[in-house]
Amino acid sequence: MKIKKHKEKSRLIVFQGENILVLQKLNNETQYGFIGGFLEPGESPETALIRETFEETGVQLSEEDLIYHCSVTIEQSEKQRLTKHYFFCRDPYKPFGLAEPHKFKSIMWVHWEQVVKSLGKSDKKIAKQLFKLCNIDY
Repeated sequence: MKIKKHKEKSRLIVFQGENILVLQKLNNETQYGFIGGFLEPGESPETALIRETFEETGVQLSEEDLIYHCSVTIEQSEKQRLTKHYFFCRDPYKPFGLAEPHKFKSIMWVHWEQVVKSLGKSDKKIAKQLFKLCNIDY
């Protein structure tokens, strides 16, 4: 069967020690997500992430600020596929703020163990892998 829709997202993982920077969803107190969003036509994953980071946090990144981690493809249905491209931020001390209060309730640093339960499935998996790599027992 031919895939009719293949969407792509870029996600930014910013962490300091055991804390991860997350956006809290506006309509759900217990749902969090990483900075990022869908690629627009013709955009590279890096370009999309730079644009989305500025839109959501007001921070202007460059490609040098990004460290590619991995890409995950999810089969959403027989005809839809979603690929998420994950990047780390080289400088977690940038002045990230909430620039889209109409979409998100807050932006905050949360201990990874507290937030991992409230991330989407693929984001949760990446966060767990990250802290396993850092030899943090979960």
